[in-house]
Amino acid sequence: MQFWPNTIERWYSEGKLKVDFRRKVEFNPLEPAREYLNYEMICDYFELDMIPPWNTGSYFYQTDFSPMFPVKILEDGGDWLIISDSWGVVQKVRKDWASVPQYLDFKVKTREDFEAIKERFDPEDPRRYAENLEERIKRAVEEGRFPIGWGFPGFFGFGRLMMGLKRLLIAFIKDKPLIRRMFDFWSDFVIKMAKRAVELQVDYLGIWEDMAYRNGPMISPKTFKELMVPYYKKVTGFFRRKGVDVAIVDSDGDITPLIPLWLEGGVNGFLPLEVKAGVDAVSLRKEYGDKIVLFGNISLNALRMGPKAIDEELSRKFKHLLPGGGYIASTDHHIPPDVSYDNFMHYLKRVKEWGKY
Repeated sequence: MQFWPNTIERWYSEGKLKVDFRRKVEFNPLEPAREYLNYEMICDYFELDMIPPWNTGSYFYQTDFSPMFPVKILEDGGDWLIISDSWGVVQKVRKDWASVPQYLDFKVKTREDFEAIKERFDPEDPRRYAENLEERIKRAVEEGRFPIGWGFPGFFGFGRLMMGLKRLLIAFIKDKPLIRRMFDFWSDFVIKMAKRAVELQVDYLGIWEDMAYRNGPMISPKTFKELMVPYYKKVTGFFRRKGVDVAIVDSDGDITPLIPLWLEGGVNGFLPLEVKAGVDAVSLRKEYGDKIVLFGNISLNALRMGPKAIDEELSRKFKHLLPGGGYIASTDHHIPPDVSYDNFMHYLKRVKEWGKY
């Protein structure tokens, strides 16, 4: 469970929160918004099981998968900035993190562009890995507070970071050789990046994709099977040979048409199961049984509406999802500022009362 920073700001300003979870750091538009919240403090305060917050391509390991371009502020518009990040993506961002960025330009427009950028992906570069990595993982294992995950931008995610959504979707249809070249390179690079981690401790694999919207996936199941499943098999196969048998995909939108193909590719966990996109975890449990692990699917609209709606939502979902295990209760996205503190606390109370195995 995560929160938008302005949610915490609202609750704190209203006097509901007695602790300010915001980190005392200068605004940096090149850091994810969640870096401004202290999640260890949040988990202690609300008595939550702790999972390190998701970062693009990194969880506890804080691995940098980017081509490591120098980050730049290109324009300051007062309330917003235009920046170029370590992926070379030019984007317009709000300083208050009240919305997702507006993406303006990407590095890869041709096959030649991709061949040139490949040279920037050196898996041996020490800047890609957190300092004191072995010590940190050892301490985390000894404390036993949370499972230790290792994650990466998935294949669709990588393609989008390289090309942008529009060019990527066109390439899936008109330039399949480029897609195969990119994904073959990416699977090799990911495995090289993972070798140090799997020798320490990895309990689960996390894959960021975000490749669906309200009406379904952004590519057809046929295209997914042809151009993505082989590379999923390659990466998940490597991890399974190292004893990591849980692989989780993070994608908003209606992902249900792709679930059988993800299973074929070695993925067996899914989040956040977005309710407003029509995803229903109860139906997925009935269809797939214990083949899949489910995270989320608690409607944020219920939290907006109040205790009665929250109770109805949790009662219906828990009745079918808790028996037999394989479900972790969470909302279907970050907690937004239009969810009141009192409604959230009612939700949390009910999850702790009703959500026990």
